[in-house]
Amino acid sequence: RLLGELAGSRSKHFRHRTLTLLVHHHHNPIAMGLSEPKSYHALPLFGSSLEALALPDEDRRKVVAGLVRHAGAEGFAPGELAKQAAIAPHQEAIVVLVLMIWIGGPLVWSFGGLAALALGSWRLRLGVVALSAVLMFHPMPGPGFQKWLYTSRFTLWLYKYFSYRFVWCDEDYELAGVAPAWIGAGPPHGVLPIANVLSIPAINTFGFRHFKGAPASVVFNTPFLRYLTLFECVSVDGKSITKEIQSGTCVGIVPDGVAGIFRMHDAPKGEFVALKNKKGLSRLALRTGTPVLPAYSFGNTQIMSCWYDNFGILEGISRRLQASIFVYWGRWGLPIPRRAQITMVVGRLIEVEKVESPTDKQIDELHARILDEMRAHFDRHKAALGWGDREIQFV
Repeated sequence: RLLGELAGSRSKHFRHRTLTLLVHHHHNPIAMGLSEPKSYHALPLFGSSLEALALPDEDRRKVVAGLVRHAGAEGFAPGELAKQAAIAPHQEAIVVLVLMIWIGGPLVWSFGGLAALALGSWRLRLGVVALSAVLMFHPMPGPGFQKWLYTSRFTLWLYKYFSYRFVWCDEDYELAGVAPAWIGAGPPHGVLPIANVLSIPAINTFGFRHFKGAPASVVFNTPFLRYLTLFECVSVDGKSITKEIQSGTCVGIVPDGVAGIFRMHDAPKGEFVALKNKKGLSRLALRTGTPVLPAYSFGNTQIMSCWYDNFGILEGISRRLQASIFVYWGRWGLPIPRRAQITMVVGRLIEVEKVESPTDKQIDELHARILDEMRAHFDRHKAALGWGDREIQFV
């Protein structure tokens, strides 16, 4: 009933049915506090079927409703959402092979290419340069392929490989499905923000919203890694995001970005999220009046390990190049993500009133509210996901 009411009056009445954030000179969003949830919900996307993915939206909504698990105000029991999904051996083998190409390819190509340029013949060097150019700039499939990919066997196998699920409280998930276009913010980055990548097909098929991810611009031309953009993506710059929002498309970002990679070693028994002083999202949301959907990506930091120096040299180079320079590995010591369980926790949408020239105070208030929501939902869901002994810290 609530879904139908909101869908019929998305822009006019939405702000009267959600926890609202009006950021202006005399309003302090922190003082509003965070209400305690009355119900908890989990949608195991790996439990869907190929037949369900192929259904029209209205029929698929019924399937989604049947998949959702529910708990009362007490929440799910500790570890209740920590069970690994089943996957057939041939499905796992195909996923591993494709991930090896997508994620291992850049590492192998970088070291192999550098070795060839340093030690190879002129013919070999020219060949490496020419093939690199092809891998960087060859045309990618269009929207038709993306639509097929979202409902393909392979995407369903990805959900199974990572035991992928959405978790939320009360009506937060449903409200995000009918609200005006929003910017989703789901840290941490980790070596690879796979929860965020998987959210692209998941939100389009299970959230019933047109949704795109927003990776760093360098991803679009990095050999092999660029194939991740087969799931719809837009550049992470403010102009591109604003254009998508204005067209009615929701956009998701990994707000800690490159800095998040270089904080993985700081918290071996917790999560250090490099967001304390990164306020670009709040500034953009205020200037455009765009709602913000806080989220948290459980498992992003578990799928891969990495090495970087303790002196900040590689981090400094990465920031300047807008590309991550480090060594990474995962399953079997190879650049293949481990079968860690990946969960996207969906928070409560924060509505933002447009301010042409936001003050530092307004930006700080919105930024603090976003971090508060992320921390609250991390703490609410961590025990059920098997993370009960972990803490989150914004640095």
